[in-house]
Amino acid sequence: MFRFLLIIGIISYVFYKIGSFFFRAGAAAQELKNYKNQQKDADSYKKTKKRGVKGGDYVDYEEIK
Repeated sequence: MFRFLLIIGIISYVFYKIGSFFFRAGAAAQELKNYKNQQKDADSYKKTKKRGVKGGDYVDYEEIK
């Protein structure tokens, strides 16, 4: 009986360690994916920001009296 409980305990411990390893690997992959998406969003924001009116570009207008 003791041997059975010992084997069950060892198997449970091994599954616990393996599961935590895969969980950390998955969390790290998700974090990397989020980081890449943030970088892509920041780059697209910079590109749209540059499209605005440049300094020195003026619009002609007529004065109304």
